[in-house]
Amino acid sequence: MQHELFAILKNSLSITFFVMAMMLFIEYVNVRTSGAFCKKIQQRGWRQIVIGVLLGVLPGCLGTYTVVTLFSHNLVSFGALLATFIATTGDEAFLLFSLDVKTAVLITGVLVGFAAVCGAICDMVYRPSLEEHHVVHFEVHKHHDDGEMTSSFFENLRHASPHRALLLFGVLLIFVLSLLGEIGHSHDILPMETEHEHHGIDWFSVTFVVISLASAYVIAIVSDHFLETHFWNHIVKKHFFKMLGWTTCILALIHVLDNYVELQDYVSQYQWQVLLMAILIGLIPVSGPHILFISLYLSGTIPFTILLANMLVQDGHGGLPLFAESKSAFFIVKGIKAAIAFAIGSCFIMLNV
Repeated sequence: MQHELFAILKNSLSITFFVMAMMLFIEYVNVRTSGAFCKKIQQRGWRQIVIGVLLGVLPGCLGTYTVVTLFSHNLVSFGALLATFIATTGDEAFLLFSLDVKTAVLITGVLVGFAAVCGAICDMVYRPSLEEHHVVHFEVHKHHDDGEMTSSFFENLRHASPHRALLLFGVLLIFVLSLLGEIGHSHDILPMETEHEHHGIDWFSVTFVVISLASAYVIAIVSDHFLETHFWNHIVKKHFFKMLGWTTCILALIHVLDNYVELQDYVSQYQWQVLLMAILIGLIPVSGPHILFISLYLSGTIPFTILLANMLVQDGHGGLPLFAESKSAFFIVKGIKAAIAFAIGSCFIMLNV
């Protein structure tokens, strides 16, 4: 039981830390450029859709975390967010590419096409007002120039404020745990029959090592004003506990369901029921349960259509920070993806393909 609780907390901390680090970097660049960074990214258009699709197709969930961070600060459009979440297949991409490259490439191509089209249509249909369009959650204090934004690295460490010391301790703890392979993106809370191993380099741990070092450097060089006003008050106090709390609760709920509900027992030979089950399970905002449909497809139990429907609706752990930041955006994105998946699956079933 203690091992399971530790695994849930470890996953929650991994997701929350990555989102917080992305917020820190974006805040730093934005203030450093006096807001020019935000204004450049905030320009709506096809470039945002392309960026969203490219980040979405990256195996794993780090690309979706990045886009959620940008969206939560109103730097990318809802269409870009939707495109990212349609294109992504979470950690399941690692497994599928390692077992069936042809199927993985085919699914990725189909999802990229749907992502680009749906994202573009969404941006054409939904155009925020001028007031809403220009609302940016990053705060730029014009009286602070670049020279006042940073200060001496060694002086900051020698006279570290309680907040700087606490943040550095937390980031260095993440660094050590990443080196030991104890944090990054654990699947310890998944049942053994759906757990998969990553052979070779653990890129999740490597990513977290790099991000933690970069975060420690930024925290160490920025001025007390930036650290207190922009990062601690604006990001940590407003987002950290909300993100960590929601993520932990959802992961704990999924863990309970995994232990008391045998999902595979509900999969039958009837395609309509299997399609609905694939979509419903795809709504779960976590990597792991969706591996069931990859296994069933590779064993020849279900057709490609069912696998595609599940991969289209699911988005790995990417939905967790989105749910924590904007529940309405989460349900809208999931609803759109579920509707597309049901339409595609229904057409194939009625055509008996």
